[in-house]
Parts: sequence; structure tokens; C-alpha cells
Amino acid sequence: MIDPDLETALQAALAEPPRRVRAVVLPDGRRFWLKRVERLSGRLRLQKGDPGRAFAAEREGLRALAAAGVPVAGVAAEGPDWMLMPDAGPVLTAVVADTGRGEAEKLRAFAEAGQALGRLHRAGLAHGRPAVRDVCWDGAEARFIDLERFRRARRAGFWQAADVVMFAQTAFTAWPGDPRWLDAALDAYAVSAPEGAMVAVRRLVWWLTPVGWLAAGLARSRSGSRELRAAGLTLGRLRR
Repeated sequence: MIDPDLETALQAALAEPPRRVRAVVLPDGRRFWLKRVERLSGRLRLQKGDPGRAFAAEREGLRALAAAGVPVAGVAAEGPDWMLMPDAGPVLTAVVADTGRGEAEKLRAFAEAGQALGRLHRAGLAHGRPAVRDVCWDGAEARFIDLERFRRARRAGFWQAADVVMFAQTAFTAWPGDPRWLDAALDAYAVSAPEGAMVAVRRLVWWLTPVGWLAAGLARSRSGSRELRAAGLTLGRLRR
């Protein structure tokens, strides 16, 4: 049972034309996010995959992480094709960009993110796409959002290592010249992750070496591509 103000705001939001994500703000300032199954055209559906399946994966991921005690966005209410989640704070990219926050808090946010990822992996799970924009900081915990690619890690070493590569790649894309935030996350991850996790990461990086060569070649002709530059930085950092 949700409170009357939230119920009123929710019903109003559900009556609006469908949108993948919509902010729901209550009169008292509380903010929620209404997430619905994305509606895609034929071409986009081919590019991005089945949105219903992605939505179901996210719902499963939210429940699995919560059951495992991993910090994750909560679910205040849900229906067959929608979920309402309380705001979990700004994403890590916004935390770094916030000049009102000190370096110590930013480092703590990334350390908490790394620790949370390690706990997620220790629980036998994989996020699927833990980009720095898919982790929120509420001032106390780093919470995961956007679990459309969540999977129970049947091949735990591979999929969990891929999580670490994704996190590092997106960090270097955002801050190619400033490794402080990523270093804080990786240091905390190494402590909280399952035994052998960093060995699995280095093994995956070795397999990805040809991708690094390709990215380096393309980067020379596409000097403005932050993602291509980040690929080399990521592989170099994770080989350590």
C-alpha cells in the first residue's frame, strides 16, 4: 500500500503517453522514477533487442540484488509493464561534476561502488552493464540502476570480469586524464570481490588485446572518439 500523494502522482504519470523513464515528483519534494517497457520501431528493435525481455531482466535483477543484500534501486510499486522506483541520488558522473562535493566524498562514492560490485559478484551475479552512469550515490551507499542486461552469472568468471571492464571503460571515457575515481573503485573491488576475480579480469583483458590494437588504429583516424581512446587506457590499467 503506497501513500495517497504517491498513488495520485503515479496514476497521473501512468495516464500520460508512455515514456521509457519519467520523473514523478511529489508535493513534498520526494522524487521517484516511473520506468516502463520501451516501445521501439522495427529498426531500433533489431538494434537494441526485445524491450520486454530487457525489462524482465531488470525486474529480476532488482529483486536478486536486493535479496543478496547488494545496494540497488528500490521498487515502491510495480505493474505488469512498469516499475516505480525512489530516486537513489545522482549518478557517478554527476557526482564528479558537482563542484559542491569535495574530493574525499567523490572518492568514497567510487570506493563504495567498487565494494558493491564486489559484493554483487560474490553473490554469484553479474550486472551486465555497470557503466559509471548506472551507479547512483545517495550519500551513504552506491546503488545500482539500469539492470536490463542483468544475468545470473552461469559463467561467473567471464561475465563478472566483463562487468569490471565495462566499468573501467566508461570511467576512462568520462575522465581519460583522471584515474583517481576508477582507482578508488578498483581498489575496493579487489578487496570485496570473490577470490580470483582480478585474475579473471586480467585473463579477459588478454583475450581483448586484439580489440585494443584495433581501437588504437581507429583512434588515429578518429581522434575525437573518447570511447576508442578509453579502450587502450582500460586494457592498460587492467593488465596491472
